[in-house]
Formats: sequence, structure tokens, C-alpha cells
Amino acid sequence: MNVSDRYIFRKRYHCQCRNTVVKPTQPINPTMPSKSFPFTAVIATSLAIGVTAYFYHKKQCNAAKAEAEAPSTKIYEDKATVSKELCIFVAEEAKKAIAERGVFYLGVAGGSLLDALAKLIDHKETVDFSKVVLCFANHKCVDPMGEKGTLFKSNKKFATAVGITKSINPTSTPKAESDGSEEAAFYTEALKSAGVPFDAAGFPVIDLVLLGLGADGHIGSNHPMGPAVATTDKIVVGSPKIGEPSSITLTVESINSARTVGVVVCGGSKGKKEAVKRAMARPFEEPRGTFPAQLLKSPIFFLDKEAAADL
Repeated sequence: MNVSDRYIFRKRYHCQCRNTVVKPTQPINPTMPSKSFPFTAVIATSLAIGVTAYFYHKKQCNAAKAEAEAPSTKIYEDKATVSKELCIFVAEEAKKAIAERGVFYLGVAGGSLLDALAKLIDHKETVDFSKVVLCFANHKCVDPMGEKGTLFKSNKKFATAVGITKSINPTSTPKAESDGSEEAAFYTEALKSAGVPFDAAGFPVIDLVLLGLGADGHIGSNHPMGPAVATTDKIVVGSPKIGEPSSITLTVESINSARTVGVVVCGGSKGKKEAVKRAMARPFEEPRGTFPAQLLKSPIFFLDKEAAADL
């Protein structure tokens, strides 16, 4: 082959190479989905798995939260034993708070609950009651040191005897025919100025709030479907009454901000045992406030056998 022939051969060879189409083996990328399983199906499947996992996790969290906020019960033989065990509990909570924070804020409602605290006298030697500060879950718009005042009754039934000398008092000059709103504003400021700690949401962190329970489910002066139980953005509100003095009351949110909430119920008459059973129900009945005691988070119920008969 002469020089001319070799030139022609190389030219033809390169032309053939340039025009050759190489067909690669399939698939080019093994990670790419095949035609039988489109890429959109991959996205849809991933989203479905993610959504399922999210709602499952949410359900588990809600269940755990509901369990943590469920009521617990302490059931005793009779009223006297309830009083004894309640006061042991209060004394232990007081000692713990005083050791950790130097003060114990005790919130009380009125009524028969005050009688149950009489046995605190048994703990006078072991609790420094000079570091206990008494405050009120609710209070009528009357002179707190008058015979109808919860402060007066608290002093008479237990506070003076054990040496509790500090209290956060409602106004001593409530207005006649008041709806409680001005008195509630006064008590809100009294709680703040007394040094009660507040949480990030702006509600007071009282160490222990003790309540009774009405047959209609009211706690403090949060009555079914009343203006107090409907209020979620205030610390203390007025609870208007007709034909008698109005009251002020901690809102449900303020009560639930306490470190511990106790509900004391003794006896089975006047619908008490039925109220106890209904108060245990979760989730709460709709609309909100139908049975206020159901709104309590993690309350401890101190009951005698009669009050717990329907549980």
C-alpha cells in the first residue's frame, strides 16, 4: 500500500468512527427508577410514610400527655383519715418547698376544706410555718377579716394555731354590688407584688392549691359555663353572683400552673360521689366548662370511701 492508499484508508476509517452510534447497556444508572415504577410513585410513597409516621408520633405524644395529666386518687376510710393524711401531705410539700426555695405558697379555697386542714397542728414542730404564705383560690368580695371572709375562717380553723402569719389578702374594701372585676385586678397585683413566681405564660406558680368540688363540678368559683371558667388569659377574675356577694377566683389556667393541685372530697351525699366520678373523665366534656373539674391537669383527689364509691 503506497502513501496515497494509506491516506485514503485513514480518512475512511475516521469517518466511520465519527458516524458510529454506541448503544450503552441498560440501565445507565442503576439507581434510576425503571419505566414500570415512575419517579412520582417514589415521592408519593415517601410522603405517605412520612405522614403516617408523623400522625403516629403525634398520637403517642398525645396519649403520653393525657396519661401525665390524668387525675390520681388517694382513698381513705373516713373523713378523719382524709384530714390526717392530707395534712401529712401538705407538711411534706411545705418542707420540700422551704428546703428548695425558702418559702411555701399554699393556696386554699373556702368551705369544708378549711376544717380538713386543722390537723396541721400535728406538724407544728416539724414544719417552719413562719415560711408558709397563705393565698386564696377564691374569695367572696367581702372584708377578708370579717366573719364571712376566707382569711378570717382560715385563721380561725388552722392558720393561727400552727403559726402561719403571712398571707396574700384580697382588698379589704370591696365594692357593694360588685361583679368582682376590680377586686380581681387588685388580687392579681397582690400576687405579683408578694413574690409568687410566675411561669413563661404569665401565670402564678403556687406550690400547692387545695380545692373542694361542687356537685356541678365547680372548682374555686369557676362555675359551669360561667364567665370565670371561660376566661383563659387572666390570672384572677370576678365571678358575679345575684343576691349575694360576688367572688374572685383563680382561673383554671392559674390553678393548673401550680406545682401541685389537690381536690378534697368527703361523703357521698348531695351528688358528691357522682361528681367525683364525672371529674375523673378525660377528655373533658364539650363545650369547655361544662364540668370545670375536668379541666384540671394532674390533680390529686383526696377521698373517703363514700366519695369514691362510684369509682
